[in-house]
Amino acid sequence: MTRLREPDLTAAEQRRAESIPAAVLLIALTAVAPLAVDMFLPSMPTMAEEFDVPSSTIQLAVTLFLLSFAASQLVYGPASDRFGRRPVLMVGLALFTAGGLIALVAPSAEVLIVGRVVQGYGGGAGPAIGRAIVLDVFGRERAGRVLAYMTIATPLAPAIAPIIGGVLEELFDWRAVFVTLVGLGVFLLVAYRALIPETNRQRDPAATAMGKMSRNYGELFRSRAFVAYSLVTGLMFSGQLVFISGSSFVLIDELGLSAAFFGLGFGFVAVGIMLGAGLSSRLIGRWRDTNVVLLGAVVAASGGGVMAALAWAGVANEWAVLLPMFVAAGGFGIARPPAMAGALIPFPQMAGLASAVLGFAQMIFATVYNIGFSALVEVDQVAMSSGIAAAASVALVTLLVVRPPSATGQESTSAVAGR
Repeated sequence: MTRLREPDLTAAEQRRAESIPAAVLLIALTAVAPLAVDMFLPSMPTMAEEFDVPSSTIQLAVTLFLLSFAASQLVYGPASDRFGRRPVLMVGLALFTAGGLIALVAPSAEVLIVGRVVQGYGGGAGPAIGRAIVLDVFGRERAGRVLAYMTIATPLAPAIAPIIGGVLEELFDWRAVFVTLVGLGVFLLVAYRALIPETNRQRDPAATAMGKMSRNYGELFRSRAFVAYSLVTGLMFSGQLVFISGSSFVLIDELGLSAAFFGLGFGFVAVGIMLGAGLSSRLIGRWRDTNVVLLGAVVAASGGGVMAALAWAGVANEWAVLLPMFVAAGGFGIARPPAMAGALIPFPQMAGLASAVLGFAQMIFATVYNIGFSALVEVDQVAMSSGIAAAASVALVTLLVVRPPSATGQESTSAVAGR
């Protein structure tokens, strides 16, 4: 079937889509997951106590949120290639808001988890479609750098979300977190409708047909760059997710930090991601993207290794966790922008699907890793540090073994030229 070609964006629509408010909104859409997860973290011990359930049950509210978040992207991406970005994203934001309402009124841990699953399923629309909008609006030449700028700003969410969550927990209770998230969902829904026009001007009526999707998936998974960068980002996020889901129990319950100081410590780690992404944006265009990703993987593995060594040596204080995690997070920030660009830029004709599969692969890999990790060990400083070090080290080994081509190299150039 032929694509439905609409007129390109008018000059006014292009200016609107490239405006600073629209850019801020795109960043907010990609930050939905860290906001919804990290604002929740300081309240996890209190929730476990209130609902009289073990910490592992409340941890499911994190891991299942991320699992549904990941799975939903496989729906939103192709759907936005077929129906357009606007209607699909608005449905997702409505579900995100509804899930927050369910969690807000939850009388039990089980209902809370259901609300988080719905919230996660709705939240997956933000990053899947947000990245596709970047490719729609900025094209091949500028998309890589725009994605890097988004990665610099996006860690503001995990930097401030635990601080906000800790303050809300101490001033009110954990339900105030979900009042805030419901308000965020409504705001994003209204702002997106007002600020960003429909950017998918080449809708594909067959994008959700099984035959076409199978061919598109085959094209993605035949790309060594796409597969390699999906694995590397998934492994790195696995280490990050082990910290996200376990840090409150280690830093608050084991090492004695208050909820508010935990938020500051978590924000300190998020600043590491921002600084790493800032360095990455300067290196992109000067270094081959494969070398930038490799640098990030080396830094992340080094930070994780030091953290594990300190834990196994019996150095039990918050700085033995936070300082090396800051370094590891910097490595994640360095590697993520060029890895995302290297995976997505070769596929502008199926931007929604490529963005969705990349997001799904990262989330599902990390979620399965975290569920397996939580099932095998009781969370403490040694276990958490070891899990982070293992994920970062395997990411480095994967990069060295698979050796993905540069996005500016022969594979991506020929892929684009042939379309």
